[in-house]
This record gives sequence, C-alpha cells and structure tokens, in this order.
Amino acid sequence: MRPFIFFGIAALPGIAAAWNGQVAAGKKFLTEGGDYQYIYLTDYTTGSTYEALLYGGFDGCTTSECSVGFAETSPGGYDFTAYVWRTPDGCHNIDFKGAFDAGHGYCCGSLPCNLSA
Repeated sequence: MRPFIFFGIAALPGIAAAWNGQVAAGKKFLTEGGDYQYIYLTDYTTGSTYEALLYGGFDGCTTSECSVGFAETSPGGYDFTAYVWRTPDGCHNIDFKGAFDAGHGYCCGSLPCNLSA
C-alpha cells in the first residue's frame, strides 16, 4: 500500500454531532396571554445552559414547527433562534438553524432526553 493512500484514509473525518446535550421542559403555566412552557438545553460539551419560553409549550407545536429564542443562562451570553416541535409519535425535535453549526436533532419519549444534532 502506498503511504499517501494510507494517510488519506486515516484522515477521513468521523461523523460528529455539532450539538450534544439534553433537552428538558418545565411544567406549562397559564398567564393572561396564554399557556407557556420553559424549554431548557444543556450542552454536554461545554456545560453551557440555555432556556426559552415557548408559547403553547410543546403541545402547541404539534402540527407545525414553532420559532423560539433561546438565551444562555450560563456565563457567555449566547442567544440563538431555533425551531421546535413534537411529532405525533412523541419525538421532540429541534432545528438549530445553524447555531453551533448544528442542524436538526430529535429525541423520542419523555423529557428530559439526550439529543444530538
């Protein structure tokens, strides 16, 4: 085997998620403006935490995706917008819209759950 072929194969990148963490949700609560639910993200790589206030909660995002703004609650001050929704089979989805160089990720079942995107 030629050395340059070996090194070329060894340099192939592995598949790695740009986001690796947990998604969780608080209890829904009612205000004069309607139902809301806090959505929480924890980044396992950096330890950073984020939260968003989702109008209608995941229950309000079952027929289409909902746009929501996440704010960092740990030091750093990074804010981003994402789409979230829950499918009829109980999978919670997040499209990071390029934040963290990540795309779409999901986890199925109850929250909290681990999510990679």
